[in-house]
Amino acid sequence: MAQLSATNVEHLSRTLSDHAPILLNINVANEIGSYAFRFLNMWLLHDSFKDVLQTNWNAPVFLDNNISSMLRLQAKLSRLKQCLRYWNKNVFKNIFSNIVEAERKVSILDGVYLENPNEVNLLNLNIAKNVLCQLHLQEESYWKQKSHAKFVIEGDRNTKFFHAIANKNKTKSKIHKIVNNEGILLEFDELICKSGVDFFVDISLIVILILLLFLTGVKFLMLLRI
Repeated sequence: MAQLSATNVEHLSRTLSDHAPILLNINVANEIGSYAFRFLNMWLLHDSFKDVLQTNWNAPVFLDNNISSMLRLQAKLSRLKQCLRYWNKNVFKNIFSNIVEAERKVSILDGVYLENPNEVNLLNLNIAKNVLCQLHLQEESYWKQKSHAKFVIEGDRNTKFFHAIANKNKTKSKIHKIVNNEGILLEFDELICKSGVDFFVDISLIVILILLLFLTGVKFLMLLRI
């Protein structure tokens, strides 16, 4: 089902028939634009995350003490975002690849212990199993956050369930076509995105114009009173 996330159904006109035809479109989802930064809850389960966070946040951003608190906060948040992007890519890495590698390591160490069941091999096997367990907890946290499902009891691993909900939410939020202010039907992703941006830009300009007219009117009334 994950491969069919871009599938949509369109009800066509009946024309001369008694039955309404249905058009099924199966497309590959093409993501456009860059991803916005998002804090991932699974990061909190990594051993080094707290130290990375504290070190970056406590480091000074401006030598000038006269810089406003809001500007300092903005600079700290911006720097922390870049730091977490780098840390996620180079330290935390891909959670699914991490699990595959951890499972492979457990399998190897399990074979080593079966061939030579001593305390050292048992300790290494238990450490590898603990790492794999932590990775599964991170994966569970990832799918919970992505699916926005908070009603399942903590510790109850249902990653397939969360995965299904996340893909369903992604499909529901997909806009396949839209009619712009000029009554033109837009079906391409780039045109749909541009239409949305233009719509809110126009609204912003209207709001600014109204504010200017309001302020001008206030000044005019004040002059009349004088």
